[in-house]
Amino acid sequence: MAMAKTLRFVPLVTTFIIIFISITITHGHVTSITPRKVYLVFLDSEIIPSTKPAHLNLLKTVLQDITPEESLVYDYRSTSGFAAKLSETEAKHLASIKGVVLVFLNQVAHLDRP
Repeated sequence: MAMAKTLRFVPLVTTFIIIFISITITHGHVTSITPRKVYLVFLDSEIIPSTKPAHLNLLKTVLQDITPEESLVYDYRSTSGFAAKLSETEAKHLASIKGVVLVFLNQVAHLDRP
């Protein structure tokens, strides 16, 4: 009797395992659980070049559990900087690096609200 109850859950567990493995294979890894927000990062272009490879290398030095490519949201062409998904700790660490002028949280402004 107990064996029959246990066997009822085998298809459910098997389905869960298959879904988990397919998601892991599709994305290459399990998604980060660190809460991240988008930060704007402005650089001194005389110290850190305003190129995508330079931005990715800079991100590589501070990121904990995601790749620079996953973190980078946008490269600014008109100014030396980029937008990236960072944790608060990563943003603080990035702000302390020579050549980083400013790191601040991206906020949406609503013109119809005070």
